[in-house]
Amino acid sequence: MNQPKRIFSFLSIMLIVLCGASTFFAQADPNLRPEQSYEAVLQVVLGVNDASVKTDIPQNLSTISKQLRDNYSFPSYRLANTFIGRVTNNGTLEYRSVSDIFGQPSDQEIPVFLEWTLGRLQSLPGTGGQPVMNAQPFRFGARVPVRTGPRTAEARANEVINYEQVGLTVNRVSVPENRPTLIGTLALPKTTGTMFLVLTVRPTGN
Repeated sequence: MNQPKRIFSFLSIMLIVLCGASTFFAQADPNLRPEQSYEAVLQVVLGVNDASVKTDIPQNLSTISKQLRDNYSFPSYRLANTFIGRVTNNGTLEYRSVSDIFGQPSDQEIPVFLEWTLGRLQSLPGTGGQPVMNAQPFRFGARVPVRTGPRTAEARANEVINYEQVGLTVNRVSVPENRPTLIGTLALPKTTGTMFLVLTVRPTGN
């Protein structure tokens, strides 16, 4: 290829690149802003029948504490754990981990598997100008080990561990923005206590 043809080819390629860049920036909306991000906070409160256990509820759950005392007769309540995840509008949050959240002694060889999901989070207008956060679905569950077979120390090697699924699924749930809301309850394994799931969804500063 001679020199004039090379120069012509080079100029043609540059023209195509410049045209493409011009089209991209022309289509971009200068007023376009990033989607709003939210912080989803799931707080797990345990109600127990042991009066010797000191009630330990954070200040932000004071309204939830009153709601629980008005509807349940447990002498003590405590915050078991807090889970936080960040998600944008119309996004989905999924969490999976090993946990001893049920208040039982942890066993590294036989763990409890915990998971929760907040699907298709969407901000919607609510009454009185208060935004409402809608999720489809909300799921909280755990796989809990159940021992079967001999219980003696000598026969422990022959015991069988089966995992049972426990949890709560709400196909569609709405909570006021930035307000702790009781979503549901679960019975605690091997106890007479109850687990309360409290969800708060609040906007972040991005």
